[in-house]
Parts: sequence; structure tokens; C-alpha cells
Amino acid sequence: MNLSLALNDVLTMWKIALPAMFIGCYCGVVLRTGKFFTFFSKVTRPFTALGKLPDSLGPFFILCLLNRFAANAMLAEFGKSGAVGKNTLLAVYLMGSLPTGIYFTAFYFSPILISSLGWWLGAAFIAINVGLSTLVTVIGFVLNRLLAPQADSSWEEDSVKICKTTAEKTDLVAAGKKACKQFWDIAVVFIPVTLVFAVLLRTDLMKEIIAGLDPFLRWFNLTAAGVLVIVAGIPTLIAAIGVAGTLLHSGALAQQEVIFVLLLASFFHNIYYGFSQVMPANLSIFGAKTGFAVTAAGTGIYLAMVAAGAGIALYLRGS
Repeated sequence: MNLSLALNDVLTMWKIALPAMFIGCYCGVVLRTGKFFTFFSKVTRPFTALGKLPDSLGPFFILCLLNRFAANAMLAEFGKSGAVGKNTLLAVYLMGSLPTGIYFTAFYFSPILISSLGWWLGAAFIAINVGLSTLVTVIGFVLNRLLAPQADSSWEEDSVKICKTTAEKTDLVAAGKKACKQFWDIAVVFIPVTLVFAVLLRTDLMKEIIAGLDPFLRWFNLTAAGVLVIVAGIPTLIAAIGVAGTLLHSGALAQQEVIFVLLLASFFHNIYYGFSQVMPANLSIFGAKTGFAVTAAGTGIYLAMVAAGAGIALYLRGS
């Protein structure tokens, strides 16, 4: 029974994630060729110059606005080719947080936030969400300046070399073949790992762990409505927003509680999302060692930002 439920859950996710991965891989290959590459390199030149990055990494930031799977696949290729070092790769991964945050906020959260919570609360949470992503991106810039070696002639030569090989003439058929191979390399790791995680979520042990969150959450003097929002948000933050809106309009959830409980919901959701999707995808794209490192850094820093935001919201709620 648990296996069939887990399979149903993971199939629902695969229907969304796998086509997005393939489309993203294809777009990622095409955008790194010909006129596409030249255009996006020029558009993002101020960004790469600020980060002391090769112009050939410019399309990475555009891809983060469209499909993070494709952006990461592109970044992994730069790492494997030696065009960027491990420290720079980690820093660039963090820099992609802002465009990725803008994408999710604009296309996933904003419509339901405004419709469920109203303009004031909805806009406040949007600003907080984009602000947290901005802080992670700033940390990426700082880390790159502190940890990455100063550019020398050999590093510049590698950048020019990768730029030339990347900006080859656009061939849509060849891009499709390359994207298929890239997608297969990702899918053979992503599918089994996400399936295993889905099965684990349906075990009695995991149910006990989730149930054990209740007394911990009540330690923050949350009402039953607040706890319900947080638990609903573990698998998807959109559910938390919808539940919060319903409870707010019914009077069960106070207006001053909304931002705080949504930030707590975001914290636990990002733990869940980090293990269930981000980690499997990064392991398959970057390899075991680098994939674990970028996931731990990206998710860990973002969780720290969310926790700090929740702490500020808790202080303001009590004042």
C-alpha cells in the first residue's frame, strides 16, 4: 500500500520535473551556441564583470530565470572542463539564487499569494522571498572574491577557449542529441533517488518524525491554525499559502501571524525539497562530491537566511 502511494506521488513529480529537465537541457545547449550565446553574453556582461567571471558564464544567469536544471548542467560542464575552479563553481551556484528566486516567486508564488492573502501581506512575503534570495547571491559574490584565485593568463586563456568552443554554430538537431545524452545522465540518478525518498516518506518512521514536529512548533506559541499551515507547507509551499489564506479569512489565523508561519513553513519545506529534489538532481548533474557540496552550501545558507527572517518576524510579532 505504501509503495503504491509513494509511486503515485513520485509519478506526479516526474510528470512535471522530467519534461522540464529535458526542455531545460535542450535550451541550455542551444543558448550556448551562435547568436544566442553572443547576445546573452553581452546582456549579462555587467553581472559577470562584477563577479569577476568569464563572459561565457553569462548565459548561466539567464538560464536560472528559465530552468535551474539547465543552468546547473551548464555550470557543471564549465567545472568539468576546468574553465572554472571548485570555489568559483560553488560561488556561481550561490549567485544563481536571485534569478532562480525571481522565477519561482513570479510564476509560482505571486498569483496565489496576492489572491489568498491580499496585496499587503502578499507583497510583503514576495519582498521577503526575493530579499532572501538576494542575500544568498551577495554571499556568492563575496565568496568568489575571497576564495577564488586571482585571474592569471592561464585562467583567462581557459575562459577564452571555453568561450570559443561553447559559441559554436547553432545546430538544432545536434543540440537535441547532446541534450538527450545530458538528460539521460541526469535521469538515471534522479529517478531512483527520488523514488527511494518517496518510499521513505511513506514509512511509519517518517510519519512519527513529522508528528514529532507538533510539540516543537507549539514551543513558538503557535496556534493550531499556524501548525496546520506549516505542516501543509512541508511538501509544497503553495499549499501552505492556500491554507494560510483560508484560515486568515475565516479568522482562525491572525494577520500578524501569517508572515511568521509562512517563513517557518518555508524553512521546513526547503529541508524537504533539498533532500527530495535538489540533492538528487545535483548529484546527477555535478557528481557525488561536488553535488553534495553545492547542495549543502546552497540549501544551508538559504535555510540560515529563512531562520533569521523568521526570528525577526517572531520578534516583531511579540513587540
